[in-house]
Parts: sequence; C-alpha cells; structure tokens
Amino acid sequence: MLTTARHKSNVFLDFLAPSLLNSATRKAFSLTNTRLRPAPPLNSTDSRNFHKKTTNVVPFLRGLEATRVDLVKKGQAQLLNGCERNDTSQVLEALRLLDGRKLLHALPPSQVEDGLQFLLKELSAGKLSLSDEELYVRIALQAANSTASSTDALYGFMLLRLRQKDFAAVIQLYDNYLDGPEGKEIWNADDEQDELISQDGGLVSDEYDRSMWVAPGRMTLLLVTIAAHASQDAFESALQTYLKTGIRLSPPTVDSFLGANFAHDPAFVAKLKHFIARLDIARMISRPTSLSKHIANLATNPSIEPLESLYKSIINGLVGPDAYIAPEPTGKTPRKIVALTEVGWATFLSAFLRHQRRDLASKLWTDQLALGMTPGVSLWTTLIDSYGAMNESDDALASWNVMKAEGVQPDALTYRALIAALFKGRRRIEALRFFQSFQELPSQGSHEGHLLSVYNTVIDGLLSFNDETAVQALLEKMEKQGPKPDLVSYNTLLAYYGRRGNFKGLASVVGRMARLKVVGDIYSFSTILSALLRAGRDDAPDILINIMRKQGTQPNVATYSAIIDHQLQSPTPKNLETVMRLVYRMEEDAAAQPNVKTYTSVLGGLDRIEGVNSGWKNEWRKEIARRMKKRRINLNEAAYHILISSSLKHPLPEGLEQALSYYREMRRRNLMNDTTWYVLLLGLLRRKSWTVVEEIIADMFASGHRPSVGVERLVLRFRQLNNDSI
Repeated sequence: MLTTARHKSNVFLDFLAPSLLNSATRKAFSLTNTRLRPAPPLNSTDSRNFHKKTTNVVPFLRGLEATRVDLVKKGQAQLLNGCERNDTSQVLEALRLLDGRKLLHALPPSQVEDGLQFLLKELSAGKLSLSDEELYVRIALQAANSTASSTDALYGFMLLRLRQKDFAAVIQLYDNYLDGPEGKEIWNADDEQDELISQDGGLVSDEYDRSMWVAPGRMTLLLVTIAAHASQDAFESALQTYLKTGIRLSPPTVDSFLGANFAHDPAFVAKLKHFIARLDIARMISRPTSLSKHIANLATNPSIEPLESLYKSIINGLVGPDAYIAPEPTGKTPRKIVALTEVGWATFLSAFLRHQRRDLASKLWTDQLALGMTPGVSLWTTLIDSYGAMNESDDALASWNVMKAEGVQPDALTYRALIAALFKGRRRIEALRFFQSFQELPSQGSHEGHLLSVYNTVIDGLLSFNDETAVQALLEKMEKQGPKPDLVSYNTLLAYYGRRGNFKGLASVVGRMARLKVVGDIYSFSTILSALLRAGRDDAPDILINIMRKQGTQPNVATYSAIIDHQLQSPTPKNLETVMRLVYRMEEDAAAQPNVKTYTSVLGGLDRIEGVNSGWKNEWRKEIARRMKKRRINLNEAAYHILISSSLKHPLPEGLEQALSYYREMRRRNLMNDTTWYVLLLGLLRRKSWTVVEEIIADMFASGHRPSVGVERLVLRFRQLNNDSI
C-alpha cells in the first residue's frame, strides 16, 4: 500500500511538501492474483448469513405501527427459519404474508433476496405452483426496482426461462422491469461521454460522466434479454430494447456473463458477441453528439487504426442484407432504425484528413455515392475547411470549383472556409475577391451568426497581413451598414494589438466598444491583462479592473475566476504572481470573495509551472494554504480530482509526486470515492507509471471499494498492457 503521510493538524499540509515514494518500502504485489469482482452468477446463492436467527430490523421499521412491527418480526422469523430448515412452505408463507400486507420493504433487502434465491432452486426443480411462481416474480421485480436494486432473483428467474427457451417470457420480464422506477432511471440515462476507452483500448477521454455508471446487476438483466433476442435471430427487437435502456454494456461484465452461462456453447458466444458489437455501434450512432465527440477524440490518437476500425464497423452496418443503419435520417426503415447524420459523415471526413489519410477521405466520398447519397454542402465545407487547416489552399480552391460544377451552392460557412484557407495560404487578393462575391449575394445566404463568421474571418485575415487600415474601414462599414460587428470582431482586434504591445490600439478598441455599448467578455479582459503583463506593468490587475468597471462590468467571483483560469492556461511564474494579485483583490472585495474553485485553479496552475525549483513552489503553496485556512476553506473531492488530474499531466517526476501527495491527503481525510480511483488510474496509465498503477489497484481492493464499470475498464486495460509487456 502506498505510504500514508503522518497526520498533521492542518488539512492542507500534506500537499505542501510532496516526497517521492521510496521504492524499497513498496510491498510486492502480483496483479495476476487480483481479480475484479463482477456480478456473481445469479443462479447461485450469495452467503449473507441469513441462517443467523436475527430479528434486527429496527432501521427498517421506523414509522410503522406496533401491530405492523409485530407482523414484520413474525414474517422475518418465519422466513429465516424456513431458509435454515429448507422448508419451502414456511418461506412461501412468510413472503406471502409480508407481500400481502405491503411490508416487504421493512425487511433488510438481503434477507428478501436470500429467500427468493432459496425459492429459485425449487422453481428450477419444478416444485412450485403457478401461484407460487407469480409471487416469486412479483417480489423479484419489487426487489430489482427497490432503492437497493437487488437484481439477483429476477436475473436468476430470467436465466431459468432462457434455458427453458421461453424467450418471450424473458423479454416480457425485462419490459416489466423497465416499467418500474429503477428501470425508468436507466431508460432516461444520457451518457454522452461514455467513450472512456477506444476500440483498441486506447484512452480517449478525460471525462468521467457519473450518469454512465450502471451496476453490473442491471447489465446482466439486459444481457440475458439480449441473449433471448439473439436466440431468435431478432436483431431489430434487440436493438429497440438496447436503445431504450440507455445502458452501455461493459466488456468485463459481458465476458463474465458469457463465461458463467455459455462456456459450453462457443457458437452462441460468438453470435452474442457479434450481436452486442453491432448494438454498441447502433447505440453510438443514435447519439450524434456523442458519436462526433468520439470521432474527434479518435482523431487525436497517433494511430489511425481505432478510427478506421470504427468507420469500417459503421459501413458494414450500412450495406448488405443485414444492414441496420440508414445512411441518412430520411432513409430510416423498420429494419434500419438508426441513421448516420450529415454531421457524422463530416466529422469522419475531417478526422481522416487530420491524419493526412486522403485515401480514407476518398473512400468515404465513394461510399456515400455507392449508398445513393449526394454529398451536400456541409461535406464540401468540411473538405475545404480541412484543406485550409492543412494549409493546402490549392486543394481547397479546387474543391470549391468541383463543388460548383456539381451544382452544389455554397453557403456562408463554405465561403468562410474558402476565404480562411486562401488567407492562410497568403493569397489575399483571391480571398478578398471571394469576399466581394459573397457580399454581392442577395441575402448573403445565411443567418446573422454565419454571416458574421465570414466578416470576422476577413478581419482576422487582413490582420495577418498587418492591414489595420482595411480592417478599420471594414469595421466602420459594418457599424453603419451591417452586419453589426459582434464581440468576436472586437476581440480579434484586441488580440492583434495585444500581441504587438500596441496600447494606443488597445485603448482605441476599448473606447470604441464603450461608445457602441459592446461589453467585453473574459477573453477580452484576459487579452488586455496579458498585454499589460507583457509590457511589464505591475499594476496590470488594477488597470484591468478599472477598464471592466468603465464598461459597466462589476467584477464578481465568476469573472475573477474565469480570468484566473485563462491566465493559467499556460502558467509562468509571472502569470502566477499576477493571478495572486487578483486573488488579493478578491479577498478585499466583500462581493467577490474567493472560493474553493478559485484556490483550486491557482494550485493547479502552480503545479503545472515548469522550470522553477520546488522550494519556490512550496512557498507559494504555503501562502495559498494560509489564506485558505484563514477563510476556513477546505479542498473538496472535486477540487482534489482537478488537482490530481492536472498534476499527472505534468510530465516531470514532481507532477507524479504532487498527485500522490493529494491522493494521500484524500485518504487521510476519508474523501476517496469511485471518481478518485478513476482519475488516478487514467492519469497514471497515460504517464505509463506502471509500478504506481499496481500499487493504486492494490490500495483500491484493500480498501474494500467495488469499482464501477469505468474503473473496471481501466484495470482491464492495465492488465492487457501488463500481459503484453511480459
């Protein structure tokens, strides 16, 4: 177990003096001896000491009348005695009594579950009547939909019906479960950020969406239902079920389920895995925003393989007799109930070109044509935009010409993409020629937001040529004739003058904004502050606050915190000192007192500063801790998670030291939760700190924590990497 720091009186002190772990003190740990604890096969009985003759039900009896308390105690005693003596009639009588009087909720959930597990053996042997079976099902559904979410009994009965090939009964039971409160909670779950691990196991997201967490028991209910659909080759029905649950199946749970129940039938295992793989693709496509984010994440992966694999899986679902994906929303049918959107196609195209894979981009174009689609303006715009990002202005212009020849009319965003590409390619005359053409369009082809994006692109392009005169003329024209410049227009000019240290220019823009009653935002104020800092103005924070007040913006906690965050995106010692002056101003302002988020931002920025000695950092940590203590502000779980994640992104050894210091502090304060383990393991895996990963996993299991699906995936990923390295 990781060495725990000695207790100190001040809760801040552990993170002030991090130290490297002494490898000699680390306990030997073999990961092969550690196993995740998946949901147990639910046709077996979990030992919960139900044979003990205890009637300790006091916590569940609060608020009941004395006569009803007596009934509960009577039923409980009868239930426990029946289980102990293998007396089916006693168990049935007890459950019937408590169910009839609506008192089952007064028993500990584990005792109800144990009674049902006892009856399941009798059901399997065909020893119970139809009315007994109905009682079992009714109580099993209640248990699964209780706050304890005890799904074992329901799962066991569904699995029994599956083995008896009563597939309709399995599906109906799951529908009944979904109609209950716990089922509805699953149904309504929305986990846009559920792509924690890419198809090749590569980590693709830092986000840990809590709505993604689903108990393994709930997953096994879904799995047995999918198995019932698969047994009938009813993929469309399985897909309908899968989509309405909101659950994403975890590979460890799937493997555990298959190994426990179908190891004797490898053909069905392969079939069910194929079912689940297609269901997972369909589920992703049914959430266009989630799909686009996942594709964008994969585009940042150095390897193209995960992205290409995902695309191939989707194409396979679009073609052939078993196609289950429509190429566009208008092509949906009873068999193709999910559709790839235009945004999805465009995001794939952009991702392929980001990887410089023109062959895959060309294949996407060919695939669309083969599917009977005509590439629309959105796809053409993405193509031109991507060429612009690659500084391939010739290809951008050629794409524009082909698009026009194909009869596709450009919109404002297409003009913006081409003009940006031409300016980036230093082709100013051509860029302005296309801008002139755009201005001559009758409606200029767009709503105001897209319209302004074209004008703002031209402003930025002209400034890249240092043509302030042309920009000023364009702004005056916009102010008089429209479209009215927006904040982006002025921020672009502020950034230009800020980079050049032109305070006269900055002042003129600020004055212009004031006259036109355009109030700056965080970007505006941070740009001004950065310019003042580059000029060596020690009074930069005071000047900034005066400017904000003149614009009618009263600084508050949110404003200060946002400026602090912006300043610490690329932290330097100078930035930190400026930020601390802002913190001092906040502390003096009764209406803008700093909170835990403010100090967390500062600590995170401090941790990321490179090129300074640890003594300098520790002095600042002590100063921050002193100020937090004075205001009785403690770091909370969310703050620690931010700091751990930030520290682990610091590539130097001190980043790891600091993260482990925060971790030890959390353990000492009993603040550990599932998200903590996730943040730690994710950051350590990305650092490839294998030895520390081993120890964190050992700590987690030693603590008794049962990992969620997201944490299970990270442990599984580490095991795979560990085995590959052997």
